[in-house]
Amino acid sequence: MLRVVADTNKVIASLLRDGKVRRLLFHPGLEILLPKYVLEEINEHREYLEGKVSPKAINLTISKISKKARIIGARELDREALSKARRLAEAFDVDDYPFIAISIEYNAIIWTNDKEFIKHALMSNEYLAIDTPALERLLKGEELTKVLQTLKEKYLTEKQ
Repeated sequence: MLRVVADTNKVIASLLRDGKVRRLLFHPGLEILLPKYVLEEINEHREYLEGKVSPKAINLTISKISKKARIIGARELDREALSKARRLAEAFDVDDYPFIAISIEYNAIIWTNDKEFIKHALMSNEYLAIDTPALERLLKGEELTKVLQTLKEKYLTEKQ
């Protein structure tokens, strides 16, 4: 089973539409890990979300996510992992440190489409962050080294 830390935007996307992201989030081959604050952040944006989708649909999806995912609070994480994650996240977005800390401590891949997050992961070699196409390729059985090579070509070339 592939262990993945889903970024907040992935969870929000799964609330807004029943598409690829939701199907991946509930894929039986994935163990989903989430920082506790993802659910708090969703509640902060509840009014916006309810303007797009019914409260009943949001509640149902959140309930399913809560059952599928392992929700991890900061107190469950090692202080060293948190400290290292904060230091790493300062290079691009300090708010992303909980995802990095979980990735480091649980040896999990971060699933995001944030280009700077993925670039930083590829350059630092301290944690791993991938986009949706890369996750799909891993779930189809492609070797991680090949997927990483494609990500490097996509995100670390001069075209960026």
